[in-house]
Amino acid sequence: MILERNIPVPMRDGVRLFVNLFRPAADGPWAVIMSVTPYSKDKLPDRLGEFFMRLSGVKFGKLNRSRFAGFESPDPAHWVENGDAVVQADVRGTHKSEGQAGVLRPLDAQDYYDLIEWVALQPWCTGRIGLLGVSYLAMSQWHVAALKPPHLRAIVPWEGVTDLYRELAFHGGIPETKFVPIWFKNRIKGGRNRRFPLAEDFLAERERHPRDDAYWSTKRPILEDIEAPALVCASWSDHGLHTRGSIEGFERIASKEKWLFTHGRKKWETFYGDEARDFQKRFLDFFLRGVDNGMRGVPRVRLEIRRSYYQQDVRHEDNWPVATVRPERLYLYARTSGLEQEPVEEESSVQYRSTGKKENDRATFSFRFDKTTELTGGMRLKLWVSTSEGDDLDLFVVIRKFDSGKQEVFFSGFNGYERDAAAKGWLRASHRELDQSRSTPLRPWLNHTRIQKVRPTEIVPLEIEIWPSSTLFAAGSTLQIAIQGHDGAKYPAFGHRKLVNRGLHTIFTGGRYDSHLVIPVNQTSSLTGRSNESGCSG
Repeated sequence: MILERNIPVPMRDGVRLFVNLFRPAADGPWAVIMSVTPYSKDKLPDRLGEFFMRLSGVKFGKLNRSRFAGFESPDPAHWVENGDAVVQADVRGTHKSEGQAGVLRPLDAQDYYDLIEWVALQPWCTGRIGLLGVSYLAMSQWHVAALKPPHLRAIVPWEGVTDLYRELAFHGGIPETKFVPIWFKNRIKGGRNRRFPLAEDFLAERERHPRDDAYWSTKRPILEDIEAPALVCASWSDHGLHTRGSIEGFERIASKEKWLFTHGRKKWETFYGDEARDFQKRFLDFFLRGVDNGMRGVPRVRLEIRRSYYQQDVRHEDNWPVATVRPERLYLYARTSGLEQEPVEEESSVQYRSTGKKENDRATFSFRFDKTTELTGGMRLKLWVSTSEGDDLDLFVVIRKFDSGKQEVFFSGFNGYERDAAAKGWLRASHRELDQSRSTPLRPWLNHTRIQKVRPTEIVPLEIEIWPSSTLFAAGSTLQIAIQGHDGAKYPAFGHRKLVNRGLHTIFTGGRYDSHLVIPVNQTSSLTGRSNESGCSG
């Protein structure tokens, strides 16, 4: 393998971005696998950055990669051995590249377009370009693919946000206060080219734009404009970051040839693992090199159904959402702390402390399955709620699984957290306005454009989006939904601290108050069970 460093590439405005080229020692030309990164193309890998992430509690798992692989980027040793060239560029204004650094601006997508077209015209390139990478290296793919560079042949956005407002900066209107500040200060601001000022202070802009407006719109790719063949990865273990956007991206892109790879394990370990890399290789060999490997006959969805932490089944489907999944309602019953399959006639309520993490800091409702049941997709929670004090509420929703012995079953979660719940959702009550035209039975669409405060003791209806997942509940196991005023756990480098909660929250159920949870039941395992009146401790 031959490495050529810091090749200057002129952009249309004269700014130069710098790239590294990894290529086979044999004669070319080669198809090119490309990524752009704000994390430095020259830190191979980023040992110092990963060291500090591990200190914060992040668990990477086993990383099957060479010393040439940058953070969240394709491993050049693997792809060059496969007969491809690998190009990695520093994003505008970061590390070696000139200009002012920002966060996923239209200008950055324009740069990526220019990079693709410049590389395609080089004598060492066949003119066939594919994109591959995780997180930011996936998010940037959504933006440039929507511009349709002529030589772009395929994209592999491996876990990537598509809506910076709903999936990164705010969750249900609640600001994320740990990951985002650490990421921007250390990775974007800390990695900028010191010869140039920042183009934007992302944290300050977030404070100035607490609602979804034109600022956030400029950072949202037009997914419907993407036509390139795509292999999209979504993980159930990344609630609070990439899960929602990856699924949204797969559903909305116009690509006629697209595949979805789902999993519920550690993101980096999975990305560099054998199964994922073999899938990536088959896909890119077909679209970049014309290898007759039967890719078009591969089922479009690899579905991983979790049983527990790193225990899962794999099934292949032709579509997402899965065709046999149907929404089913479970009605909250405050008097018994149960979930009922039929509407509850009796009106009742339950209260919990909205602040702190002590006794009585949540309300829980449980349902015991009589038959093994698969839940695959998003969930939709309707609540009637009030607060005893203040003019707003922050609600955190946690879906947990308990086995037949009433022991909680844990799953892999954010940044490799190993004791996570099955699924999560969030909502600030003042952000409760719905867009009915974009809502579905399994996902409410919150506008986040208008603030609707509440009065103390005023009872208001809310609809909360619970992010997609796939979980198997064996006969005798229990689904528990917890509603509380804080994060479900102490996650590594992730959380919400700027909350509006005061006093007691009250949840109303039954009669006029049709509080209910809509769950995605695979009809091959029809829903049967009963309200778990004894409840389970969260």
